Amino acid sequence: MKKHSAQKALILWTGLVCLPAFADPLCHQPLQSKSALKSVSNAFSGTIPQDTFVVQSDSTDIIRGERIQFDGNVIIFQKQQTVRAEQATFDEETGQFLAQGNVELSSQAATVIGESIFIDEKNKNFELISADYQFGFNAGRGTAQSFSIKNNNELSLELATFTTCPGDDPSWLFSSSEIDIKQEEGWGEAWNTVFKIGDVPILYVPYITFPLTDVRKSGLLFPEFGSSSRYGAYYAQPIYFNLAPNYDLTLTPAYMSQRGWLLESNLRHLSESTENTLQLEYLNSDQRYPELDERYLAFLQHESVLNKNWNLQVQWTELSDDNYISEFNSDYHHQADTHLNNFAFLRYSTKSTRLNIFTQDMVELGQHDPSYKIPFQVDLDWDAVTSESGLGVNIKSSYTHFENSDKDEHQVDRLHVEPAISYNYYHPSFQFESTLSYLATHYQQQFRSDNEQNKIDRGVGKFRLLTGLNFEKQTQFFGNNVRQTLEPKLQYVYVQSSNQDGIGLYDSQKLKEDYFALFRDQSYSSVDRVDAMDQVTLGISTSIFDEKNQELFRFGVGQVHKLSEDEDLSGTNDDIDNSKPSLAIEVFGQLSENWQIDGGLLYNRDDDKVETGFIALDYWIDENKNIQINQRYARDVADVTINQSGIFGSYKLNENWSIATSYHYDSERKLDLDGLIGFEYRSCCWSIQVSAQRQVVLDLNNPDFNVNSNVEYENGISINFTLSGLGGDTASKISKMFSNSIFAYRRPYLITK
Repeated sequence: MKKHSAQKALILWTGLVCLPAFADPLCHQPLQSKSALKSVSNAFSGTIPQDTFVVQSDSTDIIRGERIQFDGNVIIFQKQQTVRAEQATFDEETGQFLAQGNVELSSQAATVIGESIFIDEKNKNFELISADYQFGFNAGRGTAQSFSIKNNNELSLELATFTTCPGDDPSWLFSSSEIDIKQEEGWGEAWNTVFKIGDVPILYVPYITFPLTDVRKSGLLFPEFGSSSRYGAYYAQPIYFNLAPNYDLTLTPAYMSQRGWLLESNLRHLSESTENTLQLEYLNSDQRYPELDERYLAFLQHESVLNKNWNLQVQWTELSDDNYISEFNSDYHHQADTHLNNFAFLRYSTKSTRLNIFTQDMVELGQHDPSYKIPFQVDLDWDAVTSESGLGVNIKSSYTHFENSDKDEHQVDRLHVEPAISYNYYHPSFQFESTLSYLATHYQQQFRSDNEQNKIDRGVGKFRLLTGLNFEKQTQFFGNNVRQTLEPKLQYVYVQSSNQDGIGLYDSQKLKEDYFALFRDQSYSSVDRVDAMDQVTLGISTSIFDEKNQELFRFGVGQVHKLSEDEDLSGTNDDIDNSKPSLAIEVFGQLSENWQIDGGLLYNRDDDKVETGFIALDYWIDENKNIQINQRYARDVADVTINQSGIFGSYKLNENWSIATSYHYDSERKLDLDGLIGFEYRSCCWSIQVSAQRQVVLDLNNPDFNVNSNVEYENGISINFTLSGLGGDTASKISKMFSNSIFAYRRPYLITK
């Protein structure tokens, strides 16, 4: 099921409600003011006092001390509103106007047409009888037996209807005995309201309040309902509570016929220096999996700026079971996530010093060996020397304590110190980087089996040299003036060999390899593995930019050449971890204003095999008019080969109809992974989305789960109905259907217009 973000909402004591929002300007058809009315407003608007009335007519009959009669094209102008009528009478004793005959009132709040109007000059009150109105602050319009304006900004309607639909036969409307609009407070109230679709009454609401602008208001948000093989029939009803200007709460009870009741709560808090989110979800008893007992999710996110040097970040998730996220989609995790990154991070930074105090629990989801926890880590990064000449001296140091109760090596302490001296020089046409460093690491390992400690000391010297040139020229590309660049690069890296047989991978993971990775001096994310290297990397790339500095084409190729083929590196890492003589290619092309191709390849020259590769072809006009065809390949990811093809497409066919579809196929396993098709119909005042989806069920609780066998599918149909102007965004959001896909659509970051 989808999750609901907290927004402005209607409040009511019973019944179904939705949120107000501004309608599409193309659908907004205000009542037209007469040209004479506009001309008078323009003529007097800047010349009369705030509370003065000006009357214009073809003829005037005055009885002093009693009344004034105005006849023929009567226009009554006051700073906030203007009235037109065929005739009007002013009672001098009471200070009141009565105007009749084709009456029209125009103001910032509304344009109203009626049979007659009563104006109280003293209190600045207006009341129209048998009125047709159009609000000025949104697309709301309707009829009212009585339409009043009090104190220039408070609107009151009796026996009124309301809709945001254009035309004389609205698709839906509200009919109320009374509606009060308070513009300064940003909200309105209605009593005894009946909601109708066409001429059919659907719902009665005794009392309702609603916001007029983007002000937040407590109440019910739009529900979601549908049916799927995973949940059965389901209905979710979010309830929004605007507790204070800086914090709010959304409660969402959801009923699933095959699972039971799920309660979700989302609390958000914001201050000048902090931002907090707390998400809680609870399923008392899962009818499909009673053996799991209660199921839940708890998510906490905190970020604060303590002062100009200190800041704190916390993110923590607790789950009842590994498969919870895969089954019940979350706003804060994707259903295909393989781990939870729980951490608390305190940072102090100045111009030359960076201090980090850190704790982390990386929780693996599914049948994987658990990672080491980091109860405590402290990092200190000090720039001892910095100079404008490019010379620098830096010292990095860290202490980390690791724990893993499932391993014999259950406790490890690591102390790492890395002094480095560097010289860097940068120029628009030239770059030079050089670093000489020494990596000293001490490990103290505690084994449960023999209750003994083992100490390991490792020292590794490292040298890196990178240089590159940047050539530019003005030329033409398909008849257009362009700027072409040519950037050759050369890098040399030497890392000493060191025996690391007794060192585990405590927080070190293999880094992604591609064209840009060829110019790194490390292959792992941390220091538990340091690849021995004696290699040169050569690379060259070229780009073409138009006159607006938008990149139209890029091609890069790089290759690693190992210089010490005969050196024994067995003590550093085994063969699969050693630096590889790789050839990398990356390509990008802006084929036209809307078409783009993006791809990359990493080839291992020792094995004569492709390590990784991807290619994506994109057609992009806007968020709701796009197509992407993609292919990705990885020869070995955790002993699994990935070879997958996919397509995304969403297109707005016309002003009313849109379509979205996606499909992914695993060529390695001959397996359909995910498929979706959805349609949206959107008019000026309502919309409906209907989608059907089929995707592989990821059962991370099952120890025998294997994507190569025992594959089950989830089939589902979802329906989302919205009343525009009462809670829905009138712009089409057909592409948001992809958020429920295992592979959510990613717009290439290089597409720019």
